Amino acid sequence: MDSLDDCSEERPYPFGPIHEWLPDVSVAENGRMIVVSRSMRELFGYGDRELIGERIERLFGPDSLERLSGSDERPFRLQSKAYRKNKTTIHVDLHASTVHRGNSVYLVIRAMEDITPPKAEETSVAIIEERFRSAFHFAAVGMALVTVQGVLQEMNYAFCEIIGLPAQASGELNIKSFLYPEDVDSYLEGCTRLLIGETQSCEMEKRFLHVSGRLVWGALCITLVRDVDGRPLNYIIQLQDITQKKETEELLRKSDKLTIVGQLAAGVAHEVRNPLTVLKGFAQILRSGDRGNRYFELMLSEVERIESIIGEFLMLAKPQMVKFYEADLNVLTSEVASLMETKAIMSGVQIHMRQPSGPNPILCDANQIKQMLVNLMQNAIESMTNGGRLRVGLARKDPSAVTLTVEDDGCGIPEDRLSKLGEPFYSSKEKGTGLGLMISYQIIQKHRGRVKVTSRVNEGTTFEIVFPISEKSTLLEVRQP
Repeated sequence: MDSLDDCSEERPYPFGPIHEWLPDVSVAENGRMIVVSRSMRELFGYGDRELIGERIERLFGPDSLERLSGSDERPFRLQSKAYRKNKTTIHVDLHASTVHRGNSVYLVIRAMEDITPPKAEETSVAIIEERFRSAFHFAAVGMALVTVQGVLQEMNYAFCEIIGLPAQASGELNIKSFLYPEDVDSYLEGCTRLLIGETQSCEMEKRFLHVSGRLVWGALCITLVRDVDGRPLNYIIQLQDITQKKETEELLRKSDKLTIVGQLAAGVAHEVRNPLTVLKGFAQILRSGDRGNRYFELMLSEVERIESIIGEFLMLAKPQMVKFYEADLNVLTSEVASLMETKAIMSGVQIHMRQPSGPNPILCDANQIKQMLVNLMQNAIESMTNGGRLRVGLARKDPSAVTLTVEDDGCGIPEDRLSKLGEPFYSSKEKGTGLGLMISYQIIQKHRGRVKVTSRVNEGTTFEIVFPISEKSTLLEVRQP
């Protein structure tokens, strides 16, 4: 057989003169090029005989011979990377077949088309999609794709974190199951406005239920994606956690209310206290002359109640210098429980004390702590109109803090009203002003304490207050706001 250097496009082959019936054909024998068409030379940038005798891998890469081996006598089509003489990469669409003759295997390339521009365009689209997906998943704001039915198709990391789901959570999760029940209808109303084309985007503030059970406030921005025919595909929801903002607004609202109460308290207390003193004095004189008259007892009782309210007003209105000393919370709690024993017995309530054996020293104003305890125990006793048990306990759940618990078997407080506890003029009692509990909350706050309230209607209420343990005796002076 002639050497490869003597091969030319005019050479006859066992299956005939290919170039006569397919002038644009190229042939490789056992992996080496023996016929190279003009279009192939031009596409790859080679001269007339530069590719004759070269391995097919030079054009199509290291594993190309295996990839380009089709079934015997059967044409096949393949898209592949290819490498030009100038080292640039292109993409080609091949129409070829494999022919076996004796000990030789011929790869017959019947047609080849450069498809690099479409491939480059696909690559560009893929890059854009990848960038969008990265921006979606790693955005600082929560984002989710939601079907028209409310199913969460895809969520980014921030969205999962806000509602407490694991990253890239999957499954048939519906956004309505995470919305606070009272907010579902208004959410659906906003989505309906998008569906009917009334608006292009919808913004709202809604409450979400975190997986842990806590409440999360979220600022929502919802847009609707439609197909080319205008049919709705899905919603894009952006979610931002505004829980801290809402809590700050609530604190400011309460602060403004307290300021108004303080200003009102100063005026009311001053105007009412003087004539009240006169009324009380004359009622006492009249009672001493006629002890059997129950009306005098009623008058004095009501006057004393007014005095108590005025005292609470003055505490709100007048700044006081508070001195903090180290005191044992065990002792303070026992003293107040003894004071409340008579009232408890008259109301059919039993007081049960639970205290640790060791002391629980805290830095405090002892009188204010006692006042807070009186307010809490009195409220608990008054809530048990049919009698019951008042459980007062101290425990060290944390070595650096002591937990005070006041638990009753009373009427309980509805869940929607728990957040209003501590506000002035809010009380579940018929003649209550809400000032006593508000003052108690202020005392707890000034003593660096934390309060948690749990309640069930017709079962009872539990106040849990945590105070830091004093490390050493210290004297502090704090001016009340």
